[in-house]
Amino acid sequence: MGSSSISSIMGSTDGRSDCSYHHPWQSELDEDLIPATRIAMSDPLSQLNALINSSQGQDEVTPDASQPGFRISLNPQNLELWRLEHRQIAGKGANLLLACLSSTGPLEDTSLGWIVGAAIRPASVNSQDDCKVLLHALGLGSDLVNSVLLNCPGIAGKVAWALYLERHGHLVATPVLNHDPDSNDIKLQVTARTDDMKRLNRE
Repeated sequence: MGSSSISSIMGSTDGRSDCSYHHPWQSELDEDLIPATRIAMSDPLSQLNALINSSQGQDEVTPDASQPGFRISLNPQNLELWRLEHRQIAGKGANLLLACLSSTGPLEDTSLGWIVGAAIRPASVNSQDDCKVLLHALGLGSDLVNSVLLNCPGIAGKVAWALYLERHGHLVATPVLNHDPDSNDIKLQVTARTDDMKRLNRE
């Protein structure tokens, strides 16, 4: 499956982060929780698991009220499309998939674009600072970039994310997940360690 497949369907409608996250779902990090639970919830894999569970079956969530044009897509069809796309085009360690206006030249010389007709390009960033510089170069404003870094658990680290624009110009982020065919559990793609994967499956 190439980017044209993603475009046609979606067009209808080991670095650990050094950023101090405060996610909307972190109310679960209550002081009454036992220490082991607080530690688990501070991990990006657990944060993403909490985000998925808190979505209550919604296909999209708007994690930041100050950025209504930024959405996280949890639509099962989109998750599957990006999983397959990552498997097809991303090299080892690539933790971003970006829908770009150009398929050639330096990544920082193009811009994010509408998913329909876009060139899907993989990238690897080693820190949130690197991710911030890249997203600025791709045309995103500072407030929007900060919201992405704050609300996408594990971005620029152990969790891969796809970023693209929908037809009205709103930014959409989708986590790249890997579904284990021998299980009903959702497991994370890319650089997650084995112990992280086992813990996510137990939660």
